[in-house]
This record gives sequence, structure tokens and C-alpha cells, in this order.
Amino acid sequence: MCLLIVISGLVPGMPLIVAANRDERRARPTVPMTRLDDADGELAIRGGRDEVGGGTWLATNEAGVVAGLTNRPLRDGPDAAKRSRGELPLALARHPTAAAAVAAFGPTIDPRAYNPSWLLVADRHDAFFVDVTATDQVVVEPLPPGVHVLENRRLDEPSAKVERVRELLGPVLAGSPAVLVDSLPALLADHHVPPGAPPEDASNPRLAMAARAICVHADEDDYGTRSSAVITAADDAAPPTICWTAQAPCQGDWRTSDDLWTRAGTE
Repeated sequence: MCLLIVISGLVPGMPLIVAANRDERRARPTVPMTRLDDADGELAIRGGRDEVGGGTWLATNEAGVVAGLTNRPLRDGPDAAKRSRGELPLALARHPTAAAAVAAFGPTIDPRAYNPSWLLVADRHDAFFVDVTATDQVVVEPLPPGVHVLENRRLDEPSAKVERVRELLGPVLAGSPAVLVDSLPALLADHHVPPGAPPEDASNPRLAMAARAICVHADEDDYGTRSSAVITAADDAAPPTICWTAQAPCQGDWRTSDDLWTRAGTE
């Protein structure tokens, strides 16, 4: 279970702001921020890497395209015979614009080959919701300027977690860009569990309740928020700024590397 926040076309001088938490089993090997592009790739790509399934849950390229993924939970767990969903954000991040990414993505991705998921992909000019839960085709929906919050359900489905994100964002959206961006690590670290019952079809009701928080801690299940990132793209053509932590956001240790786009090594 993960959380992806895209603030598109709202903030003067900063047309794209993305904040994300990755929730996963703590024992699953992961690199929170590293180089993802091939040596002969046309665009530099950075993001987290899943060392088990391959691919990523969040990727951004030097042109300012950001693509992130959340999974649709399955009661019996994912089908291990299918391809890794982590391939999908990476496929989108190989394009110079978000519009080009979704135009190429829809005709080439067979949803039957993957366990179901949803994605947000955006750049300085456009944002899109991508639904890979059907069996016959990918569905792409253009999004208007605004705040778009995706958790482990459809973008338009009611969610206590999404409402909590919007509640915390409200007071800072009207402020300066710097104040907004500086507030995002604390937002991602929020532990409030909204009231309500877990879904009736939840295979693990205790975990389902813990996952209603923005920053998830389900210690008895060896599960929780493993890493976080804040990505910002300014009006100029410079590569996005990436701020990240390799642990739960409530534990601090946020880093911003000035040479992340020029260094090939792993962070």
C-alpha cells in the first residue's frame, strides 16, 4: 500500500510537486533512491528500486516527468506468475513529456500481464490518471490543475486517508511555495488513523486499519512506510529536485543530493 500526492499547475514558479510514501514489508530488499536508466538511455531516470520484483514504485526523469504507482489490493495476494508492476512507472519515465508517455503506454501495455494497479504521471504541463485494473485495455484520464491524491484505490473513490491529506494540505496551499514544500515531510509522517471500520473484504483487518494512516506502522505484521520522497519541478528546464528518506518519514534523515543527476551510483 502506498500514497502518491501530485500538486499540478497550482503553485506559482513550481508547476509540479509530488510527495509519496512507499509502504511495504520491511524485510523486502529495496534501494530507496538510485539510477534507473540504462547506460544507453536518452533520459536520466532516478527513483526507488525494488530488488525482488525489479522496477520501481516512483520514478522521475531529467525532463521533469514523474510517474508513480499504487497497487489494487487482492484478497489472495498478487499473482506471482505475472510481470512486476514496477515496470510500469519506469516505462512512463522513459518519455520526455507526460503526454508522450501516456500516448505510448496505452497501446503497448497489456493489463492482463500485470497484477492490477493505478498510476499518476505528470510533468510541468500535464497530469494523467492511468488505470491498469481492467483485463482488456489501459484507461488514461487527463487531470485538471489541482491536488490529486492516490492511495490503494481508484482516484475518485472515497478515502479517509485522502481526506486527511487534503485536511493537512489546506492551510499551506495558499502560502508560499517554500512553506508548502517544507511542510510535506511532516504531512507524510502523519500517524493519525481516521475512524471507521476496515473493509469487509480485508484479509487482515488489523493491517487494514493501520494502513488508513498516512505514515503506516503495523509492527506486528512487519509492514509499514519504508521510504518517502518529495519531488519538485520549477518553471525552468532544470532537472527536478528530489528530497528523500530511506526510512519512515517520521524518523527524519531527509536528504537532497545536488549531484544526484550526474552521479551513477546508488544512494
